[in-house]
Amino acid sequence: MAEIASQPASVSLGKGAWDCDLNVAIPPEKEAAVFEEIATMDFPFEGIPTIPPRKDMDHMTFFCGGCRYRVTAYPDWTAAQVKKALWEGGIQRANKPPEKSNTPGMTGWQDMTLIYAGHVMEDDKQLREYSVPMGCQVCIAIETAKLYAEPDPDSAYWN
Repeated sequence: MAEIASQPASVSLGKGAWDCDLNVAIPPEKEAAVFEEIATMDFPFEGIPTIPPRKDMDHMTFFCGGCRYRVTAYPDWTAAQVKKALWEGGIQRANKPPEKSNTPGMTGWQDMTLIYAGHVMEDDKQLREYSVPMGCQVCIAIETAKLYAEPDPDSAYWN
């Protein structure tokens, strides 16, 4: 176990969170508080604690490569503005293609596509045109090439 802890930190599928405003990792023990996911008795359901309504409407969350990225963004921003904020905030650090990849990886914010509710967002359009609400936590950022690349022949996709 000590060997694993001494290895450099990296983002793997299903793990990790990153604060793009500060360009730092969000420690796992603080994720629930940062993303306002702590159940309380403010609005109990049959005596069971629930997650109360969010208060932080200045930040949005984008999922990319198994990590979630928290960034200041508003519905009146264009997709290009958000992509630039994500890129400058550190999203590129974990998006290098694996050795065996059929895509080139992201080399700039232009190589990223934002998706909300199944809609690919165009750079010059505001998020509100896609009905993205303030404080949205369910957006996707993906390498554009992955949207059009055929899965690897050995991929489970074909099974």
